[in-house]
Amino acid sequence: MLENRLLEIVKEHPDKTAIAYDKLRISYQELYANITHLNNHLSTIGIVQGDCIALILPNSPEFAIAFYATAKLNAIVLPINPLLKQEEISYYIIDSNTKAIITNSHESENIRKIISKIGKKIELIVIDSTRSLTKEVDNSRITESTSIFKGDVLYLYSSGSTGKPKRVCRSQDNLSHEITNLSETANISAIDNILCIVPLYHAHGLENCLLAAIYNGATLVILEQVLHEGKPIEVPFAFRRSRVLELIEKEKITILPAVPYILNTLAETPDDTQVDFSTLKLCFSAGNFLSKEIFDKFLQRFGIPVRQLYGSTEAGSIAINLDRDINNTYDSVGLPLKNIEIKIIDDTEKELPSGSIGEIVIKSKAVTKGYCNKPEINQQTFKDGWFFTGDLGKKDEVGRVYITGRKQIFIDTGGHKVDPLEIENILITHSQVKEAVVVGIKSLYAGEIIKAVIVPQNREICDEKDILSYCRGKLADFKIPKIIEFCDEISKSPLGKVLRKNLIDNLSETIKL
Repeated sequence: MLENRLLEIVKEHPDKTAIAYDKLRISYQELYANITHLNNHLSTIGIVQGDCIALILPNSPEFAIAFYATAKLNAIVLPINPLLKQEEISYYIIDSNTKAIITNSHESENIRKIISKIGKKIELIVIDSTRSLTKEVDNSRITESTSIFKGDVLYLYSSGSTGKPKRVCRSQDNLSHEITNLSETANISAIDNILCIVPLYHAHGLENCLLAAIYNGATLVILEQVLHEGKPIEVPFAFRRSRVLELIEKEKITILPAVPYILNTLAETPDDTQVDFSTLKLCFSAGNFLSKEIFDKFLQRFGIPVRQLYGSTEAGSIAINLDRDINNTYDSVGLPLKNIEIKIIDDTEKELPSGSIGEIVIKSKAVTKGYCNKPEINQQTFKDGWFFTGDLGKKDEVGRVYITGRKQIFIDTGGHKVDPLEIENILITHSQVKEAVVVGIKSLYAGEIIKAVIVPQNREICDEKDILSYCRGKLADFKIPKIIEFCDEISKSPLGKVLRKNLIDNLSETIKL
């Protein structure tokens, strides 16, 4: 299904730029040639329909090629954050029964160690450089498939109340419906240039950048990696701001998907810096609530209102605020996308009237059929065609949706969404940790700082340096607590529920690291 749509685009716009990356420009015809080349290689090493292929790649043309080459085989893509540590990556590889891993030379040695520890045969494919991309186009290979495959094409992991990530299976049919719904609602077409500055391993980047561009024949402009002595390095987004501003102007960007952290950094561009956003028709934020402060700051600096988009790993994009007079409704995620239904229900699953807060449930052909190997959770979450999101919200009199809270607690730190339960499960495996609770503390900038409150077995033995060292070996750097607090006991309700709000408010005797 995804390949058939790509073939339509290749035939309509063969010489149009599909992907721009630094000085490299890849046409749709060249993109398809590279997809076919990798697809043939995957076939020769025994990858077949239904096999899982993990992509451990940065934002790059190679990611796009690997995704579509896997989809062309009717296999399943598992995008993994390259910043994760070996133990975290191993969990995903084992749980998904991954058959092959596609990575680059920078990550290859680390991945070989992971495969060795797992102790099963997993093919490793190293895509080294954009310079090695295929340029020759064999027109005889551009033939349309006789059948449309609607099966699974994507595994993404969604954290939940257990602290263990749940594997979400999404089909080619799900993704096609999602992108169609978003494109028809937001008027995305072949004339658009979409700037990708959010991770492609995340649903927001994969679906709202890569798929939204390729499915519509638009141009995807990818912010290139920073290289130091020929090796890619991670730097704070603030150091990329000038390059992003340059790309928006140079590439005539029309659509900018982002997150609050990025938007805040862009909005802090000095007043004496010349910026041309005249081509930008749509800038939208997802992943976390957009504050009034950031909305106002961005609007004042660039004259462009940021639209909030509401989505989830299980359903993709669900709603977007496209109000003309958005100043009064900036905090709404807007109306449902085309072909999507949204209801607000109470604890008895009865639909509530406008203005009443309840759980948000949605119905859409873009929604996953469920979590892999989680029958009990699926029975609670997917009922009669409705997806129970776990988010709390309300509707106004015209049907706009407002998100008011979440049943599940996440921490938004530096643009990353982190499940505190995952960190807690690591901390309590430390021999000197009796109990641990992790919360997010609002920072002076966009997002939150991760704080760990620990009840030690022996305060004289357990110290901050030891805790941090332990975390570094098991968690990605962005998940490591920045604040450590030791206490004799953790505040709980009479029913034994941890009073997280008390831990957030109480910063006494806190050690900042």
